[in-house]
Amino acid sequence: MRGGVQAIEAAPRARPVGRAPAAESGPPARARFTWRFWVGACAVVLAAMAWRAWQRYPTGVFDFYPLYYGGVAWLHTGNAYDLSAVIPPGARDFQLYQIGNVYPFPAVLATLPLSLFPAQLAGTLWVGLLTAGLLVTLRLNGWPAWYLLYLPLLEGLRIEQYTVFVLVCQLLAVWAYRQRRPWLLAVCCALILTKPNQGFIFVLALALLARNWRQLLVACGALWGGALLLYPRWVADWVPMLANSHNTMHQPFYWQIALLALPLLALGDVIGGALVLQFLLLPFPGSYAASALPMIAIEDRRSLWLMPLSFCWPLAALTTGQAWATALTLVLPVVALAVWRRRGEFAGWRVGRFARWKVKGSECRR
Repeated sequence: MRGGVQAIEAAPRARPVGRAPAAESGPPARARFTWRFWVGACAVVLAAMAWRAWQRYPTGVFDFYPLYYGGVAWLHTGNAYDLSAVIPPGARDFQLYQIGNVYPFPAVLATLPLSLFPAQLAGTLWVGLLTAGLLVTLRLNGWPAWYLLYLPLLEGLRIEQYTVFVLVCQLLAVWAYRQRRPWLLAVCCALILTKPNQGFIFVLALALLARNWRQLLVACGALWGGALLLYPRWVADWVPMLANSHNTMHQPFYWQIALLALPLLALGDVIGGALVLQFLLLPFPGSYAASALPMIAIEDRRSLWLMPLSFCWPLAALTTGQAWATALTLVLPVVALAVWRRRGEFAGWRVGRFARWKVKGSECRR
C-alpha cells in the first residue's frame, strides 16, 4: 500500500485552505490525473479492499454497522432505527447493536445501495470507495498522498467510519469553493451535514465565505426534504436513539480543545478555525475525530511531520489521557505550524493594531 501511495505522491501545491478563492496557478485538474496516478490509485484501492476482505467480524461490518443495518431495516420494515427487525436474537449482545443507529436518515440514504449487498461485501466495497474518494479529492486539491498514512485517518478507514466519507466531502467542498462551483459546493455541504456534530461548523464557515445560499437551500431541501417524504417519522424515531447512545457510550466533550481555533481565526483562516471548533459539538469517540485537521496546514511541506507525530497518540493517550493526547499530538502541532508559516501576517496584524492605538492616543492628547 505504501508503494501505491508513493506512486501518486507528487502533486502541485495549493493555497491556504481558509483564504478567498483565486485562479489556479498550477496545472488544470485534468492534467493531474495521469496514468501513473491511476495505476497507483488502483493499487492502493485494491490493497485496501483486499485487506478488508480478509477481515471477519461477528457483525459482518465494523462501525459501518448502524448505517448498513439501518438501511436493511428500512428496506424491510420502513423503520431505519428498529434494528431488532433484522438482527437475530443471538447477535444482540454486541455494543454496536445496543447503541443502535444514531445517524440521521439522510446518512442512511447516502449509503443505502450498500445495504443491498451481504455485510462482508458491503464492508469491502465501503472501504474501497472511501479510499478511492480520498485519493481523487486529495489529487484535485493538489495535496500530498501522505495524508492517507495519518493515524486518525487510518483508524477511521480501519473501522469503516462514516467520518471518512464526511472528510471526502469536505475535501471536495474545499476544491469546489476555490473553483467557484456553487452547486457542487452546495451538494457537498448537504452531504457533510448528514453528520452534523462533525460538519455543521465547517459548512457554516464555507457558506459564509461562498455565500451560495440559494444553491445550499436547494441541495439541503432536496436531500433532507426527500428524506422526510420517504420516511416522515424518521426524526421522531432518530432522537431517542441519540439519547440511548449518550447513555450507553458516555463519550466526553473536549470543548477546551476548541480554544486552539482562536489563533487561526485571528489570522483569517476561517475554514481551519472551523475544523478545530468542531470539538465544541463532537463527543470524542477516538482519534479518528481529528482526521480533517491536516487540511489546515497541508500546503506546508513541513506538514509531512504531522504523519509520524500522529502515531504518538496511542502512547500519549495511555499516559496523559485522550484529551491531552489529542491536544498535544494532533491539534496543537497543526495549529502551531499554520501560525508559524503565517507569522509575518500575525506580526503585521499586531503592528497595525499598535499603530491604530498610537494614532488614537495622539488624538486623545490633542
